Parts: sequence; C-alpha cells; structure tokens
Amino acid sequence: MKTKYLSRAGYLKSVLKLSHFDTLKFAKQAMLWWDDYYSWDAFPPLCLIKNKKVVCYLFYSVSKNKDYLTIHNILTPKKSRNKGYAKEILRVLFDERLIKQHIKRVKMLCVSSSVSFYMKLGVDFWGVNKLGQYYTNFPMPKNIKDIPNMMKNNYLSTLNQDELKSIFDKLKHSDKDFNEKEKEIYQNNKSIMQDRYRFDELKEMVE
Repeated sequence: MKTKYLSRAGYLKSVLKLSHFDTLKFAKQAMLWWDDYYSWDAFPPLCLIKNKKVVCYLFYSVSKNKDYLTIHNILTPKKSRNKGYAKEILRVLFDERLIKQHIKRVKMLCVSSSVSFYMKLGVDFWGVNKLGQYYTNFPMPKNIKDIPNMMKNNYLSTLNQDELKSIFDKLKHSDKDFNEKEKEIYQNNKSIMQDRYRFDELKEMVE
C-alpha cells in the first residue's frame, strides 16, 4: 500500500467512482466542507491506495503555529471497510507524514458510528456537541501506538483554564437539544465508553 495527496479535481474524480449512496453523500459533505473552510492547496486530503484503488481518505489540517493537528474526516468506501485501512492511514499520518513537524496536540470531533474505532486506537472522549459529534483532545503522540499513553497521563491539565473553559462551554449543554433517538444513541455511547467518557473530569477542572 502507498499514500498520496489528492487535489480537489483528483478527489472528485476518485469519489465519483463510488457507488454506495451513504459513502457518496459523506464524500460530498467532506468536499463542500473543505471548499468552505479549508484550503485544498495547503491541506489536500491524504489517500491510501491498494492495487491502484483508493481504499481510504483522510482530511486533516495543522494550525499555523503548529499547536494543533485536527482530524476532520476519515472516509473508507463501503467495500474497503473493516480491513484496517483507516488505522493504516492514521499510522502513516502520525508515524511518517507529520513526525518532523513538532505539533503539540491533536483534536477531533467524530460521529457516533466512529466511536468504537477510535476507542480501539486508545482514544478517550471529553464530551459531545450539539451535532452529536464526540470531542477529544490530547498531546501529539510520537507514533500511533503511543495514543493510549496520552490518555493515561493527566493530559487535561496541560491546557490552561481559558482553553478548558472554551471547550467545556461548547460541550456542556449539547445533549439537552437531542431528540429521543439522539438521546438513545448518546446514552448507548456513554455506556460503551464508561470511564473513557471524561466530561465529568473536564467539568471538575473548569469549576
């Protein structure tokens, strides 16, 4: 397998070959999000290629001062799922592509269906926003295998009080606006995460 970056035209040409409706829908949303908020030149999506076919796409950005790597979207076409491709593209990002950039921290928001995947990597979550996306924030690991160690350390305390409060304010009332179905999904995810859902810890540090 190999990786390469795609231009907007290259990404569009690639995803138009997909046939699964939900995958196409997600691919379109990712493209429109990048059109509106990010630069295709500065942060083109990274793709994982096997047998000349793209099996996974990763959208990420790095802040100007390199304080943060933000993972935005990982898209794995339906036929390529459950084969370890999403983990592999993240491994390449952490272990190869960004290893010399001295980035301080990682943050991301992931959809409910991705929670189990990130937990297998060792990720804990701090809370949920109004869109039902789960938030996490941790020091940049030296490699992907080091992610669990970033959770075991008291990583919340490495942020200052203003940063913690800003994050807390975005998460503190989010579930209040959920409909019944969203509340059910939220409670199910909390039961899966158990003590790895660290909102109470965040709340204690802010208050």
